[in-house]
Amino acid sequence: GAQFLTELAPLCKIYCSDGEEYTVSSCVRGRLMEVNENILHKPSILQEKPSTEGYIAVVLPKFEESKSVTEGLLTQKQYEEVMVKRINATTATS
Repeated sequence: GAQFLTELAPLCKIYCSDGEEYTVSSCVRGRLMEVNENILHKPSILQEKPSTEGYIAVVLPKFEESKSVTEGLLTQKQYEEVMVKRINATTATS
């Protein structure tokens, strides 16, 4: 009975203390299996524990699409490079 999501389906909205607002999309087609309600009480776990407790939701892709989904994921190094660029861009505009 899990809800089916498309790639663009919104999972949540993040409201920042500076007034910025971000909508986080599913990014994959699949069934919404679980929503992490712990982030409502302690949103800092999104940054503090992104690999364990800091997830937003669990989305189960269709079996036949799961390989293409995992092939499109960033490696840890690629993710860190993206984050450094994002932080540098934010710092440069501040």
